[in-house]
Amino acid sequence: MNEWIAIGALALVGILIPLGMMSVSYLLRPSVPETSKRATYESGEVPTGGTRIRFNIQYYMVALLFVVFDIETVLLFPWAVVYRDALESGEVTLMQALGPMLLFVAILVVGLAWAWRNGAVQWAKSPRQVELEANRP
Repeated sequence: MNEWIAIGALALVGILIPLGMMSVSYLLRPSVPETSKRATYESGEVPTGGTRIRFNIQYYMVALLFVVFDIETVLLFPWAVVYRDALESGEVTLMQALGPMLLFVAILVVGLAWAWRNGAVQWAKSPRQVELEANRP
C-alpha cells in the first residue's frame, strides 16, 4: 500500500508544480492589451491573406511513414543485438528468435506496399505520368 501512496504523491506533485507555475506567471506578467497582439503572427510583418491555407496531404503522409519506419528501426536494432546471444546460449531455436521479427518486417512490407500503391510515397509526378494522364480520354 505504501508504494501507492508514493505514486499518488508523485502524481499530485506532477500536477501541482505546473499549475503553480502557471498561476504565478498569470499573477506576475504585465497585462497590456493591444490589437496588434491579437493579429496573426508573421515574423513581425503585417499579415496578408487569410490564415486558412490548404496544405498538401503529402506532408502528413510522409511524416507518418517516417514515424512508422523510424519506430521499425528502433525495434530492429535491439533485436539484432540480442539475436546472436540468444542463439549462442541455446535458449531458443532459430525460428523462435527469427520468426517474430520476420512477421514484424512482413507486416511493415505489406504496409509499405499499400502506401506505395496508393501513392503515399510518390512526392511528384514524373514527366511520363503527366504525359499518360494528359493522353487519357
